[in-house]
Amino acid sequence: MILELLDRYYDGAPRDHAEAQEVGGFTVFVGEPGGWTFSARPQLGWEGEYDASAVAALVARMTELGLPPVLEWVHDTAPSLLDAVTADGSLEVDETPLMVLGERRLTRAPDEVRVRMIGPDDEEAFVASNAVARVAFDDSSANDAGAEARDQARRPPSSTALSLLHAGTARVAVAEHPQHGVVAGGRHIEREGVTEVVGVATLPAFRRTGLAAAVTQLLIDDALDRGCSTVFLTASSPAVAALYSGLGFERVGTGYVAEL
Repeated sequence: MILELLDRYYDGAPRDHAEAQEVGGFTVFVGEPGGWTFSARPQLGWEGEYDASAVAALVARMTELGLPPVLEWVHDTAPSLLDAVTADGSLEVDETPLMVLGERRLTRAPDEVRVRMIGPDDEEAFVASNAVARVAFDDSSANDAGAEARDQARRPPSSTALSLLHAGTARVAVAEHPQHGVVAGGRHIEREGVTEVVGVATLPAFRRTGLAAAVTQLLIDDALDRGCSTVFLTASSPAVAALYSGLGFERVGTGYVAEL
């Protein structure tokens, strides 16, 4: 079943870079200090029911570990969890359509922009793409935020992020404007023939020009060329889901993200 395959991916991918701890039907992933943080997830194979007390215990444990209390799950494989999170009341819940690539539909980038996969040693483009994502996913960013905002958001990448890039596990695509440099980007992260497209982002000043679709298309092409049999993603909103539907992704389930 495709949802069980995705659950195994979600459970396995963080284990390569973090210590897994079981907390009352959940798995918490503890990464390197100052590095990536991972969402908690339902324990793989857990057959019990979830309740508000279990969610409260999870939040307390993550807080104790110094982790942001974020919980992600597939509703179809953990149906009791939504009511438990709602009953606990400490976390805000967002629905994220879960989509898997079906029949591909082709798109193209604007003529003035170059879309490419970056190499394992292209740390400059990697840093720029991460900065684009920080600006794009920050709700406080101005609608005309562009290259200047990106440059202000540059940060040195964590050792975990660099190791994924250098090993080729994280495959990164960028869209480069001839005057403004990297203005969009995204990545896919492979594991055992399954890959997730994540972090596709465009600087606000360059949105609605087809860049996100072009970056995603290149990530799809790269994943299939590398032999991945399943390409999936979660959409942050119905509008984003519609964009991905236009590239051939089909909704197969419902995911949820709960955080403070």
